[in-house]
Order: sequence, then structure tokens, then C-alpha cells
Amino acid sequence: MRSRFLAFSAISLFIAAAIFVFIGYFSTTSAGTPPLWISVDQSELEMIRQNAALAGDDFPLDVVAVQNGIAVVRADEAQMQKLSSHMHDSFQKCSGFFAHFSKEEALESIASTFAADLGHSFVDYTIDNQANVSPMIAEARETGVRQMIISLSAFPNRRYNQPSGTESANYIKNTWTSLAAGRSDISVDFFTHPTSTSAQPSIILTIQGTTNPTEEVVLGAHQDSINRNGQTQTAPGADDDASGIASLTEAIRSIVATGFRPARTVKFMAYAAEEVGLRGSNAIATDYRNRNVNVIGVMQLDMTNFKGTPDKDIVLITDFTNAAQNQFVMDLAAAYLPALSVGTSLCNYGCSDHASWTSKNYPSSFPFESSFNNSNSQIHTANDTISLSNNNADHALKFTKLALSFVGELAKGSIPQAAPSKARADFDGDGKTDVSVFRSSTGTWYMNRSRDGFFALNWGIASDVLVPADMDGDGKTDITVFRANNDPSAPDFYILFSDDYTFSGFAWGIENDIPVVADYDGDGKSDIGVFRPSTNTYYISKSGDGSVLSRTVGNAGDKPVSGDFDGDGKADLAVVRNDNQWIVYNSGTIYSTFDSFDFGVAGDIPTPADFDGDSNDDVAVFRPSNGTWYYLRPNGSIGTVQFGATGDVPVTGDYDGDGTSDYAVFRPSTGVWYVLRSSNSTFHIERFGLSSDKPIPFEYQH
Repeated sequence: MRSRFLAFSAISLFIAAAIFVFIGYFSTTSAGTPPLWISVDQSELEMIRQNAALAGDDFPLDVVAVQNGIAVVRADEAQMQKLSSHMHDSFQKCSGFFAHFSKEEALESIASTFAADLGHSFVDYTIDNQANVSPMIAEARETGVRQMIISLSAFPNRRYNQPSGTESANYIKNTWTSLAAGRSDISVDFFTHPTSTSAQPSIILTIQGTTNPTEEVVLGAHQDSINRNGQTQTAPGADDDASGIASLTEAIRSIVATGFRPARTVKFMAYAAEEVGLRGSNAIATDYRNRNVNVIGVMQLDMTNFKGTPDKDIVLITDFTNAAQNQFVMDLAAAYLPALSVGTSLCNYGCSDHASWTSKNYPSSFPFESSFNNSNSQIHTANDTISLSNNNADHALKFTKLALSFVGELAKGSIPQAAPSKARADFDGDGKTDVSVFRSSTGTWYMNRSRDGFFALNWGIASDVLVPADMDGDGKTDITVFRANNDPSAPDFYILFSDDYTFSGFAWGIENDIPVVADYDGDGKSDIGVFRPSTNTYYISKSGDGSVLSRTVGNAGDKPVSGDFDGDGKADLAVVRNDNQWIVYNSGTIYSTFDSFDFGVAGDIPTPADFDGDSNDDVAVFRPSNGTWYYLRPNGSIGTVQFGATGDVPVTGDYDGDGTSDYAVFRPSTGVWYVLRSSNSTFHIERFGLSSDKPIPFEYQH
């Protein structure tokens, strides 16, 4: 690109004076629309005029000023359309110029562009947030990027002044709104432009920063497409720029899926009317500068899915962009995408929406799909389809991952770690225990999930011990069984993960071991564990670091119970002796000390749970002979609640999601559940299951 510029620079200088001659002055404009003042590179304009003349095409323009090598041209809508077409033919540019609505605005834009300090570091660039960036990158999927490209390409065109351009804007807004559902910190809004600017609105998705909300990070792409042969012609714009919008959309999905919360506010923008002079982005950047919004970084994704340079995956445009931030982006690629090759290129004045931000002295970077002179030659035609990229979005996915690293390291922030949940049998991750049973006769789990509704799945055999638990830390209970055997090559634990229903087997234990699955290391994931009655020994495989905890506790005949009795987020090692003596080795003291409690009588069922909402599990029992619950308060007094009847099975859990365990029983004789909600002392009664079914919440302790 640069060599071609140098080749015709001498010619441009020779005839520069001719540009000031009025060639066909237009006192009126087409369709009565107000005139436009276009700022365009002077040398590029002259090259376009020469090419047009050689082709026998009269291309008269009214040049009203030249400043810093940028010409200000007065033109009507038709001439602007023609200029856009010539820009593509001569320089492979989308737009390549700014459209303004007054001569003064054009001159001010040129002055501010060349006054921008392109070497200034607006922040201290650091790469130290790998723990939160890497999961987002791992979440990104090619299928999501590809589908968004296909969906946007299905519109006849996305031109700024056509009905389908407005329809496609609505589609993007609805898609982003759907992705953000459930996140109160995310909003999606139209940025509405005056009709003279663009009938098509821009779209802005905002993720509110947690600690530095007044500092903003912007990522943008343009939503409009154009066919240079006419306003109503087909313009799928798969690469230009459905690919950029799709790369950003998948980044949004990955952020939401992982639960990432940025420290600084992050804005995703789909700009309107880029192809006709960067109108949408220029209006937004102007508004931001007028309000003096503190934007610390901007990334533009315009064309991401056509790999035109075989030995380069990502090419950074280095002119009219911020050098310090460009180096940061290159460092991000080296840190998070080390297998990719990164190069540099030039695109000159006004080649995409990053230029709007540069002109307002905001730091911008423009990672591109190839070197500029190797880019997709089919843009602005009906042939710009995903078939040019072998019907996949592999190349565009690289830019999604780069964008995620940009968000994670410039905005910083974190992915909240799920605290150990008190909601036993929470299969849909809404923080509430689900009414659920296991039918041994068919090996089927039946769940009436409080958020996602009824679900049934065959997993296990009649002799399995049920050990439902959150094994992967996603906040959802996984379907898990213990099938003890003495074959070290065969699994003892069978896990079906709730997020994607993939299977995992784990060899741990021998026959007669008692499974004691709980979170012993406080990492939010339940650990595989067994209690061996023959030696009174706990054997725990910790998920956090892979280490093994082996500890002998109690005497022969003791029965293990699980609970976090000291409230440190880690399960303690505990046993019950003779139905009435509890011995608890506290995790907070690394199991070096223990507490002993005389509590209960023969026949009581241990039911440790947090009945008072203090985050500590209470020593507690259910007495099936009279349907009464007893628990030991922190002050040593005993709480008593009569809730149930003789023969009921205790199924305590957090059914209302208030963080406190509810008294609940399953009555096998009728298959009815009775729940006393702790949040408001109301009753919930539900028929679910048969008399022979095992109520799953009961299996947590038994």
C-alpha cells in the first residue's frame, strides 16, 4: 500500500493546483438532500480522478480546501456513492473518507486528527489477568461466530438508508440483548442518529465497571454493508463487516457465559453508516469528546474472516492509530495467542471507524484480517459471502480471542468464584434445591427443577450409592453415583456433568467404602472422597491441587457425616458415634483439633445443615419417630421444630434460595414433599415420586 502511494506522489504534486479548480460546481444536490463536505486524502483523491479519466468517466468534484494533505470536497449523495465505489476499486477501502455536514466541521476534524498524540500512553499497559482472561478465551466458539456471519449475510443488504439496514440493526440489538439476559450490569441501547446522518441506528452494549466505571474501554465494528453498483443491490457483506460484528458478538457471549465482571466499563458498539463516511462512529466519538468521556482504549474490528496474507494471522494497522496501544495489542497476541503470526500494515486516512476515535484524541487500534493490499477483493459486491472463507469462521475466531484479551487486560476485572452452595440438589444453578428422586427400578433420575422445569435422565443401577454434587464448580449439581469395586482400573465414581452432560469416571475406593463427596479445599468444587470403616480413615482427592488427604478419625463403628461446621468454606471431617455423639475435626485447624457434642438419641437421622443462616452447618438430627427436628445453636441451646410425621424422610435443602436451609420431608406413603420455607414460614406441598423412590436431597448425608 505504501509503495503505491509513493509511486504516484510526484504526479499528485505536479497537478495539486488543479484540484482547486471548480469542475462542474453543484449548487443543488440530488433529491434535495443537503450537501456533504467530505474529507479525503488529497493524493488518493487525485489517483481516483486519474483512474476515472482513463476509464472515460467524468468525475467532477468541488474541492473547497486542502489541509495537512487532506482535501475537503463538496459533494452530493450520488457523488459520495461514486467516491465510495472508486475508493474500493483503487484502494480496497471501506469508506476511506469522512462525511461532514459543514466545511467548518470537516476542517476541524482534519485539524484534530493531526493534533492527536499517537505516541501517548493513556494507561499503564499490563498483562497480569490470565486467571480471568484464559477462561473467556477458552469459552469462545467458531460456531457462534459463523452463525452470526450467516445470519447477518441473509439480509438483502445492511445499507444505512435501506429498510433492511434498519431491520439488521434491530436484529443485532435483539441478539445482544438476549445474550445479556440475566445480567443487571449489562444494558443494550440504540444510539439514534439524525436522519441526515443515518436512518440506521448504531447499537451500544454497556457492561458497567465494578470499581472504575468512569474509565471506558470501547470495541467496535460497523454493521452496514454496501454494493458499489447501487443502493438496492444485494450486499451480504459477510466479511465487510458481518465478520467484525460476529467476532464481537461471540466475545459478548463468552463474557456472559463465564460471568466476567470488568473493573472498568466496557462498551461494544455496532456502528451505522461506516461505508458512507464513518458517520455512525464519528457521531458517537464526537458525542463522547463533547462530554469528555474518559475512554482509555478503542479496538476496531472491520473485516476479520478472510485470510489474505498466508503467513500472517493478525495484521495491525499502524497509521492513524496509537503506537503504545498497538504494542499492547501485539503483546496480548504473544501472551494469549502465541501460535499466531502478527504483522503490520498501512491503510491511510479514514479507512475505518477507528479513525473517528483518533480524530478525537482517543487511543485506537485496528487489527485487520490481512495486510491491507491483500484484503478481500470481493467486498462491496454480491460475492462477499462466507464461501470465500471456506464456509467457516476460523479466522474471525482469532479476533474474538484477541478482543477478549483486550477486554480482560485493559478493563481488568474478574470471574466471580462460586461460593460453596447450600442449595443441595440444585440441578439448574438457580441457588434453590430442586425436588428430585432416583428410581432404582429403572436407574432414572427425575427432577422438577425450580427454574428449568421437569427433566428425566437414566444414569445408574439399583445398587449405586447416590452422591449428587457440584463436581466442576459451575454452580449446578452433577449427577454422580458411587459403584465400589476392587478393580483399580475401573471407575468407582461415575459423573455426568450438568453443563454439557459429558461423562467422567474416577477410580477411588474399594468395596465397603462409604462415599463422602464434599468441598474439602474450598475451591467451589466437590472433591471425590471415601470413608473406610475398616480403618476409620478418610481418603480425599482434592480438586484444587490434586493432592490427597488421608486422615484417621474416630473409632470402629463410627459413621461419617459431611458439613462445614466452622464456616470457612471447607468441609470438615466428622463422624457420629452410637447415634448420639458427634466428633468434628475442623478444617480451619487443618484437622488438628476436634469438637465433641453429645446430641441425639438412638434412631435419629443426622441432618447437618445451616438452619440459622450464619454460614455454618449446625449439628442437627431428624427424629422420624415423631417428625421433629433438633439442631444445636451456636450459643449451645437447642432449637426444636416439629415438621413431619412418623416414617417421613428428611430432605432438608434451600428450596427458596435465601441462603438458609429449610425443614423438608418426603412422605413415601404418598410420594408427597412438604417444605417449610425459611424465608417467609410458608408451606410448599408437591406430589413428586413413588413410594419406592429415593429422594435425592436425602442422599447428601446418607
